[in-house]
Amino acid sequence: MQRTAVLVVDMLVDFFAAKDNLAPPLHIASLVEKNRQVCRFARGNNIPLVFVNDSFQKTEAPIDRHFKLSTPHCIEGTEGAKIVKELEYDDNRDFVVGKKLYDGFFNTRLDSILRELDVKTCVVTGTWTDACVRHTVMGAWCRGYDVIVLKDCCSCPDEEEHIRSLAYMKKFYGAEAIESGVWMSRALKSAA
Repeated sequence: MQRTAVLVVDMLVDFFAAKDNLAPPLHIASLVEKNRQVCRFARGNNIPLVFVNDSFQKTEAPIDRHFKLSTPHCIEGTEGAKIVKELEYDDNRDFVVGKKLYDGFFNTRLDSILRELDVKTCVVTGTWTDACVRHTVMGAWCRGYDVIVLKDCCSCPDEEEHIRSLAYMKKFYGAEAIESGVWMSRALKSAA
């Protein structure tokens, strides 16, 4: 049976506090609340939930190319590397995939996990619509997954970039961009 999985990209504490060269996404309260609703819905309907997170070692901070473009963030073992508590991460049910670059598939176990779960469609949410969400969607498309982006569950520091990125993902990766309520309603109908 082909399945759907929800990929929650970089909903980590460090991304919700302003830092040098790392602005927080817009509409934080709504972003967190909509993601909380989707996470609860996924768990309640046996839809696999995969948190795809930046994850760096402290020793990488002075040498990583990523940190030459932004300030160090999501250092393993720090509060900033934790999934925001409102998403109620459940280590008995949810998957966590650490990543070093924007694309959650590149050099990670994400593809293997999804294939073991017989996933065909990736529903993507998260922060940095114009970076990590967009590149993870590309990674999914390149590996043959269908993609749905929950546009009210994604954000970045610039509303115009958010909108452009949604259009880009639709044009180049065939991603459908819909509201979370629409997706949850569809998922319930298809399960019936």
